[in-house]
Amino acid sequence: MDKFWWVILLISVFIGGQWMMMRPSPREKHLMLLREAARKLGLQPKLIPPPEWLVLEHKQFIACYSLIIPTAKFAYSRCQQQQGQWRCMTGTDLLAKTALIPQASYLLAIEAQANSISFYWQEEAGMDVLEPIKAWLTTLAEPTRV
Repeated sequence: MDKFWWVILLISVFIGGQWMMMRPSPREKHLMLLREAARKLGLQPKLIPPPEWLVLEHKQFIACYSLIIPTAKFAYSRCQQQQGQWRCMTGTDLLAKTALIPQASYLLAIEAQANSISFYWQEEAGMDVLEPIKAWLTTLAEPTRV
């Protein structure tokens, strides 16, 4: 009978270990909450392979958060952060219209086309930066509204 309880204990430890491994890590939980907060603010988060024009050290998926502005009409433009400085790579310089916000340091690039404006980032910041970034993107879109 003593062996029976040892076997039961061993099986329960094995099953409990497998269950613990299935749980999301603290980083995954943070990313889930961050993306859910973005959805509540009207941003559309998605993970995509990095675009060819975005040079990164690694080829992992990157977060792209898009803001749809139905009344905006953007010509295609793209601004990218290179060596700590923002540069317009294609199209009109969106960033010349308004001042940069401190939260822009978390972003890698901004891309505007048709009625959406998107930003690429590594999701390193917390949820508190999403609202200022969304407000800033909205102000970037305002001068281009027709």
